[in-house]
Amino acid sequence: MLLNHKDNITEFPVNTKNSKTKLDLILCKPHEINEVWMYVRDLIQAACDRAGGFADASHIKEWLEKATMQLWIAFDPNDKEIKCVTVTEIRQYPKYKVCDCKITTGTSYKAWVDFMDNVVNWARSLGCKKMELFTRPGWERILKNKQFKKTHVQLEKTLWLI
Repeated sequence: MLLNHKDNITEFPVNTKNSKTKLDLILCKPHEINEVWMYVRDLIQAACDRAGGFADASHIKEWLEKATMQLWIAFDPNDKEIKCVTVTEIRQYPKYKVCDCKITTGTSYKAWVDFMDNVVNWARSLGCKKMELFTRPGWERILKNKQFKKTHVQLEKTLWLI
């Protein structure tokens, strides 16, 4: 099972205030998506629903399998639980490349929020100039000390029923 597979896992104490908390960060390869899907599908669908239904979990799975998007899992090997699921997408704009965190959802965010540094470093290694997050307002406060800043506000108006 992938969640026991150590070849693609970065392991380190996440919460420096509590060195007993240890999670594995797994960046799933496209051919591994099907193996973990049953564990992350409901979290991804709930996140899609909260984001206005831009896609369903089945769409995300297809994009992950095609390597259009990437799946990150913060896994607690002690209690065998997934604490966080993140879906990223690398986009090339005319002038630079960005890493967009399309979905980040989970429980006990303080245990895994420091993994954002790993995602940032990974994006930087791919030549991304910026990270972009379309997120709920509470994340602004949480990610402020990681040098994320609000640059825009998105306003929505439903024009027709989806």
